[in-house]
Amino acid sequence: MTEPAPSASAASSRLVVGDRFADFAAAVGADSFTALVRALDAGDLDHVHGPVHVVAGQGIGDYEADHLRDAIERRGLTGRVVVRHTAAAPARRHDLHKAREDNVLVAGLTRIDDETYEAQLRVHDHNELLVDVQDRVHVQGMVAIEAARQMFLAVTERYYTSRWPQQRYYIVLNSLNTSFTNFLFPVAATLRLTVTRADLTEPSRLAFGVTVQVEQAGRVAARVDADFAAFAPGLLEDKELRRAKHAAAAAADAALTTA
Repeated sequence: MTEPAPSASAASSRLVVGDRFADFAAAVGADSFTALVRALDAGDLDHVHGPVHVVAGQGIGDYEADHLRDAIERRGLTGRVVVRHTAAAPARRHDLHKAREDNVLVAGLTRIDDETYEAQLRVHDHNELLVDVQDRVHVQGMVAIEAARQMFLAVTERYYTSRWPQQRYYIVLNSLNTSFTNFLFPVAATLRLTVTRADLTEPSRLAFGVTVQVEQAGRVAARVDADFAAFAPGLLEDKELRRAKHAAAAAADAALTTA
């Protein structure tokens, strides 16, 4: 016998986050990924008439969302429990200079106008900044700082240095100033970058000033003001090598004087 479709008025939602954010889940009455999978497998949601919308927070990627859908299907709850997961494409490796997708914090990068760019914050459950410790309800501030850094790298690579595709630029930071005005939590957040200065007159050395805001639930959680330059290959190597040799020699001399 086919069960009648539930009315829209019966709809409800529950939030699920990655296991790394179990403290947040416990504090706000959400589910961690493993806890929800266990609840589904145990039949704890079999009574639901629904629809129940399972909203994916941080730490839930395509892999985890698909696993939740499989668990829902196994219990015959398809249509009664629905996973809501918007999977924006992570920024590319070339844009971020990151070797592991786990560590990519920027997804769905979009150009709004000549000065404004937006993306979604994307925090993988195994991100490098979380694997050592994540034992608070909020997400640690270093995640916001690194997300801002990745945001201006991605914008610079995709929309500026790409004008000279034959060159591979090196990004050098001059200053990075951060202010925090609200806690950041493991749910949806927006990265909004505004270009305040872009000097492209000399293709071998591009200079930028940007502001990146991390926004969540209508509030700014963090603001990062950055000043940096993009150098073409060949401009930095000699200076970098000279200073590297100087630092190595100074370290060796210091060790000898304290021996």
